[in-house]
Amino acid sequence: MDALDKFVRTYSFLSQIVSFGDSKLERDYIYCRALASRLRDESTVERLDLGTKVELSHLRSEVTFEGSLSLNADTGEVKAIFGEGRGTKQEPDIEPLSQIVGELNERFGMHLNDQDQLLLVQIEETWLADPDMRAQAQNNSFENFKLVFDQQFLPTVVRRMEENEGIVHRILNEEDLREVLRDFCALSVYQKARDS
Repeated sequence: MDALDKFVRTYSFLSQIVSFGDSKLERDYIYCRALASRLRDESTVERLDLGTKVELSHLRSEVTFEGSLSLNADTGEVKAIFGEGRGTKQEPDIEPLSQIVGELNERFGMHLNDQDQLLLVQIEETWLADPDMRAQAQNNSFENFKLVFDQQFLPTVVRRMEENEGIVHRILNEEDLREVLRDFCALSVYQKARDS
């Protein structure tokens, strides 16, 4: 029963991501799903009643296949799928940040410079320092990672802006901090300007 449930769950998940194009595998899945529902004892199956806690707000209907759905009568064998479920690693093309800034300037009429580029680097480092975000990137394809990233993009930008405002606010209001930072920045700028 465990192998049957594992096959049904795995095929159900993978078929949402990958088109197998194998009618025998689809036939076996449909048969196994029906068989699993017959083998379950209703007294041992826990029922989950979410009541009013879940509400369907969006539904998307999409044509993914057109053609005959008839299955061949051939017999087949169900093979278990083992693995970590990490998927295949597909690395997206990475462009240098200067190219991205150049494209933003061109497409949106912006005038971003090196200082603005530094802000983008800070935001990027925030994501790279987040272990959950790194794990999502390491264990998913770019398309799946982007689903998670898109949800975190704006909140991270806003949080970074608030953190920067907090630092500026402290510099303006705390004289000791302002003096130490002023001396440090003066020395750093002086040395870098003389070295170049």
